[in-house]
This record gives sequence, structure tokens and C-alpha cells, in this order.
Amino acid sequence: MNNNNPNIPKRKFGLLTTIAMIVGIVIGSGIFFKTPTIIQNTNGNVVMGILAFVVAAMGIVFGGLTISQYSSNDNKIGGLVSYCETSWGQVLGFLAGWFQSIIYYPAIIAVIAWVGANYTFGLFGLPNLLTTGDFNLGVWPLAIGYLVFYYIVNTFQTKNASKFQSFAMFAKIFALLVLSISGLVLGNPTSVIAINPSYVTTSTGFLTAVIAVAFATDGWMIAPSIAHEIKDPQKNLTKALVLAPLIIVFLYLLYFCGVCSFLGPDALLAGVDPISSISNAILGPWGIKIVLLFIVVSVLGTLNGLILGYIRTPYALAVRGELPFSASLAKINKKYDTPINASIACFVVNLVFLMFHFLSLDGAAVYGLTLFEGLAIDDLPIVMNYLFLCCMYFGVLLRPDKVKTTSFLGRYVYPTLAIIGSMIILYGGITRPKFNVYMLITLVIIAVGLLIRRKKSA
Repeated sequence: MNNNNPNIPKRKFGLLTTIAMIVGIVIGSGIFFKTPTIIQNTNGNVVMGILAFVVAAMGIVFGGLTISQYSSNDNKIGGLVSYCETSWGQVLGFLAGWFQSIIYYPAIIAVIAWVGANYTFGLFGLPNLLTTGDFNLGVWPLAIGYLVFYYIVNTFQTKNASKFQSFAMFAKIFALLVLSISGLVLGNPTSVIAINPSYVTTSTGFLTAVIAVAFATDGWMIAPSIAHEIKDPQKNLTKALVLAPLIIVFLYLLYFCGVCSFLGPDALLAGVDPISSISNAILGPWGIKIVLLFIVVSVLGTLNGLILGYIRTPYALAVRGELPFSASLAKINKKYDTPINASIACFVVNLVFLMFHFLSLDGAAVYGLTLFEGLAIDDLPIVMNYLFLCCMYFGVLLRPDKVKTTSFLGRYVYPTLAIIGSMIILYGGITRPKFNVYMLITLVIIAVGLLIRRKKSA
């Protein structure tokens, strides 16, 4: 890569920032509010809940190990876009980047900004959908405010953004460890994990639980989007893709077992909030406030990391000359070392998806806009993203001339296990309500991308 090119940022991120980006993005609010959902999906069967984590973990752990086969040989702009190009050509690389730019990132970021706003309201005792079950129009301006703030930070203060990412990672790990260990010590892990014939899990419920875990572990594949800004990416990105997923899975399993041990499946099935229960037990009346503060930091760390990765994705396509106005979107500001125009474009798309999220919640429930009722803008993009990941996994298996690796594990074992885990998640996604509608919308958007795609000039 030509480091003298004015449209290529400097290498400024080290191993810690790269690990913090992966861990910080993945450990957001998902594990906190998805744990009761997982237990409900498995009908109180804790063992099946653990198994759902293990299955989903195959996608993240072995997925990271498989993607590391690319990162150890490739440090081009675009990360996953570049990897798709390496394995299957320029068209698939463009489609992966287009999907992430127009659907995946903006949908996930919109939801996370909304979640952060809800938990912030909860921290100050204000009504909100996630902590009190009440619709509150005031949540949405705060969500917009979070988007504005973190887009500004990631556009004009990237070093501070990376420092916050590292701080948020340690704060999340600390909060999870305190809650997990307290639950295990104060609870009864032996009796909870014991098989109980009264808790019967259906195959549909299990697959739905796997999808919930997939949501809670999503985001690990975003780090390659900043590969061209990582110092010694072949070494540091590869290490991060291996270490970060292992850290995440360990912490998540520990937290899940701690919560189940403390409350028991019956309480979780009855809707008892695990966060408030454990925090009150160990910290008293102020416990929930302290834990909510950590959760807000955790969610905002996820938001920060997602925006950091999102801005680089349309920029990667623009550098390749594949988007309209590529010259403008690919331009790097010399003072701030970021693609400001690409950042503005991403922000606008994010506002559109936040509007759709509003229409699906407050719009449907409060204002009677039933056309948008049940619109889940967050789940489907995660499932669809695994389709592109599977293409890269198959690339390692089937294209040895394109993806160089001398390891038997790297060539065959890692991608095979990653494909199995991803296929289960994909199957679970197919069984979701309105999947056909979402798939049709996604295919239309991808077709539009193909129509506007500009071929590379070189």
C-alpha cells in the first residue's frame, strides 16, 4: 500500500485499540438484555442456553480464526471488502461493502444509539421502554444527540475516540466480572445447571436463542475495516481476531451462568430483571444506578466502535472508484486524517434508519402507524451479514490459490467449524417472522447497488 497517497490515512491504531474495538463493540447492551430472552426461548433450560452460546460461539471464535487467514496476508483498505475481493472477486467485494454501508451498519448503529438513550433515561429515573416499559418521545432526541456526538468525535478526534474505546472495554469487562462472580458466589450454580425434565426446549426455541446470542456477539468482524490504519496489521489484527473472540465468549458464558445461578430459570421466565436483582444484592439501593452507569458506558463504547468502522466502509468503496461521487467520498482531510465527506454521508443514512426504528416502535404503538409494526431493523442485518462471512469462509476452503495459508487447521478445520456455526444462525434467521419481506427488501437494495456501481478505472 502506498503510504504517500493523500487519500490513505496514517497507521495510528495498535494492538490494544484493535482488541478494544472488537471487545468494545461486541460487549454492548446485548448480553445484558438478551440473557432473559435466551432463557425464555429455551423454556428455562439453562443447559440448552449454554449450548446456544456454544453454537453461536462457533461463528465468532472460528470465524475470527478464519478471517485471520486473510488478515495475515492482506492489509488493503476495506477489511472485509478486500477479503471478499481476494476470495471471489471485485463484485462480491462491492456487494459486501454496499450491504454494510446501506443496511448493516446504519441499522445496528441506530438501534444501539436508541438503546443508549433508553438506559441513560433509566439511569436518571426517567420513563423509557427498556427499563420501565414506557414509551417516551424524549428518548429519540437523545439518540440523535449521541449520533451527532460520536460522529463528531470519530471524524475530528480519532485518537480520543480510540482512547474512549479502550476505557469502555475495561469498564465493560469490570462490570461483567462483578455481576458474574457475584451471581455465582451468591447463587447456586450446581442446582441450576442440573438437567430438569420440566424445562423442555423446542427446536424453534433453541434456534431463536442462537439468534439472540448472535445479536449479543455481533460486531467482531468490524475491526478489519480499519486494517489500513492499524500498525503492523498482519501481526496486530491477526492477534486481535484470535484473542478478542475468546475473551468475549468467556465473559458471556460466565455472565450467563452467574445470572442463572443467582435467580434461577423460574424467576427469569417470570420476567425478573437480573441486573437490578444482582446489583441490589451486592451494592444495595444504589446498586442499580452504578450498574446502569456501566451499561451506559458499555453501550456508548459499542456505538463509538461501530461508527469508527462504519465511516471506513463507504470510504473503502470510494477509494476503489465504485460509488457515485467517489472522488469526494474518498478524500482524506489532511488536518483530521479522516474521510469527512464519507462520515457525513454515513450520518445521513443513520438518521434515515433511526427514523424507521422510531416508526416501528413509537410510531406503531403510540401513533397508530401499523404499517411499520414489527419492523425489526436490527436482527435481519446480522443474519444477512453471516451470508457474506460464509462466502469468505468458503474462500479459505476452496480458493487456496487466493487465500494463502500453510496450516491444516487454518485451511480446513477453522473455516469448516465457522461455516457450521454460521449456517445454524442463517437457518434460524430464515425461520424468523417476515424474513421473506426483509430478504426481498435487501435484494432490491443490493440490485440498486449493482446498477449504480462504477467499474474500477484501474
